[in-house]
This record gives sequence, C-alpha cells and structure tokens, in this order.
Amino acid sequence: MTSDEIEVFKTACRTARERAWAWRPPFFIELDDDEWQVQAESESIIRINDSTGAVVDCEMQLDPVQALTIARDYAKQNNLPWRPAFTLMVNSEGWAVGCNQSRFGGQTDIYVSHRGGVLRHRVNPK
Repeated sequence: MTSDEIEVFKTACRTARERAWAWRPPFFIELDDDEWQVQAESESIIRINDSTGAVVDCEMQLDPVQALTIARDYAKQNNLPWRPAFTLMVNSEGWAVGCNQSRFGGQTDIYVSHRGGVLRHRVNPK
C-alpha cells in the first residue's frame, strides 16, 4: 500500500470541496484492486427528539479526518484489526469508525467523542 487511508480521505475531502459537492457523513472508504474508493452519503436528515420535540444538533464538532486518525492510532495501540475498508458515521455522541477485519467478515468499531477521545471499541469476530 503506497497511500494510507488518512491521506486518501484528505484528498477526497479537498476534491469534494473544490467541486462544491455536498460532502457529509456517513463516509465509506475502501481499497479495492489498487484503487481507493471514497464515498459520502450526502442525504440531509433532520433529527428530532421524541420527548422534547427539539431538533437534535449533530453538527460535526470533530473533523472526520481527525476521527479516522484517532481511531487508526487507537487500533494500532490496542492491536485491533485494521483493514482498508472503513465507515465513518456521526451522531450526537461523536464518530463511529468501523473497519472490516477481513474480506471474510468481522468488524472493528471505535467510537470517538466530538472532543477527540476514544469512548470505547467493539470487536465483532468473523
């Protein structure tokens, strides 16, 4: 692998901004046959709290590239499976960064708060 997922994601984000694309989470990043594919699902969703009726603000307080970097570093420090196929989803708690363990299944999820700390991780074995 000559490019890493962080640099590829930065390039995709920059290119999307230059093209004035709606570039919002969730994001999907995958290395397939020597080609990185970076995708954003830019559908706008308004979340409303059922009990209060208030709009739930899930604005990205932490940049998604930062969340991916924090998750990757955490995975390396904790010997968690990390393969170039990722999902990044944001909610009120922070970022959920998912990573496939292999082409045959399994998933590693690392939850990064909006303040940049890792909240927890989960490994779903294949």
